[in-house]
Amino acid sequence: MKENEMNSVVEIEYLNKLYQCAEMGLVGIDTILDKTQNEEFLKALHSQRQEYDKIENKIVNVLKKYGCEEKKIGKMAKMSSEMMSDMRLKVDHTDSQIAKMMIEGNNKGIIEVTKIQNNYEGQDEELKEICTWFLDTLNHNIEQMKRYL
Repeated sequence: MKENEMNSVVEIEYLNKLYQCAEMGLVGIDTILDKTQNEEFLKALHSQRQEYDKIENKIVNVLKKYGCEEKKIGKMAKMSSEMMSDMRLKVDHTDSQIAKMMIEGNNKGIIEVTKIQNNYEGQDEELKEICTWFLDTLNHNIEQMKRYL
């Protein structure tokens, strides 16, 4: 395998990991959207969902440049996440609990995106920009959720 093909493999792998992180964020939000009646809280969640959509779309466009499609999360991972959220909300379905779960999910995202950012040694500036954008978004999401704790 040539060096530039090897680099493409790394970029594609990292872009797919980023895509899956964004997809998990969407799954998390979709799972809890109908659990709150607080209009401000719903507005914040919808805003976060829109940002995840934008991140996903950007990743898809960069993957197309590599001649690839996004690799979605598995059905089992998605079902597991949904079931875990449902179980946790059966015990406590307050906005505070939902905000806590959202913060925990964003923290997991920060860990994953930071690992990608720290390990990526390639030259794809769009991938680097997506990492920065994604981290900014995740940190913003956490700050936005703190008021609902």
